[in-house]
Amino acid sequence: MGAPGIKHLCRSAFAAQRSPEDYPLSSRYDEIDTMIVFDDVEIPWENIFFYRHTKAAAFIRATLHRYSIYSYVQRYERFAGFLLGVAYASVRSTGVTMHQGVREKIAQIACYREGINAHLTAAIELAEPSPGGLLMPNQSMMYAARVFASTQLPSVMHLVRDLCGCQASLIPSKAMFDSPGAGDWLKKYFRVGEIPAEERRKLFALARDLLNSDYAGHRLTFQLFAQSPPFSHLLAVYNNYDFSGPLDLVARYSEVADAVRK
Repeated sequence: MGAPGIKHLCRSAFAAQRSPEDYPLSSRYDEIDTMIVFDDVEIPWENIFFYRHTKAAAFIRATLHRYSIYSYVQRYERFAGFLLGVAYASVRSTGVTMHQGVREKIAQIACYREGINAHLTAAIELAEPSPGGLLMPNQSMMYAARVFASTQLPSVMHLVRDLCGCQASLIPSKAMFDSPGAGDWLKKYFRVGEIPAEERRKLFALARDLLNSDYAGHRLTFQLFAQSPPFSHLLAVYNNYDFSGPLDLVARYSEVADAVRK
């Protein structure tokens, strides 16, 4: 077990196993997830927030995302922009932007990105005071944003994969592009119009790392569970949503609504 102290138990890294030419994302931008174990560690009292106070622990857990959720959803927005950029660059490099079906898929990805941005913008515009008197992003808007972003991400990634086509899974390595013989054929036939083969190789190496690698699968799962499981996301919406407005609307047309609101 080793000597007592703080232990960091890390997952296997992607970066050490990757060539930057073939895996431009996972070789450079791998965030190592860590489990921290406090093994017989003495913590100074001034660094302890609460001790054997289960209600305080439950309160902190319930309100943990009041402010951190904004930056969390911003990560989705950034990732959505990345997906949109890869998808659009892919169809432009292949020369298929004139097809209606392609444009519809690109528009769907753009709507996903702008939907996240709209939630973030509205959360600031509709900011509300916290119980402690601080200004916080609108809670209903933020929790709805988290559900929207997380539930739609798998289908959006599939749209991008669909637009990139099989090239994202069959792209040869940088070493093969540089090798005599095979490299000559690749540089000749991987070129499309004015776009050199090497530029297309870089694009689809990026697409593979973003969509098809073990890093891509890890990223998808991480985004889904990073703050809490999906059922907790929906429960947070329910617990923070103001249902008085919809009930008032129903009350205008139904005598039953008055009893329901009590």
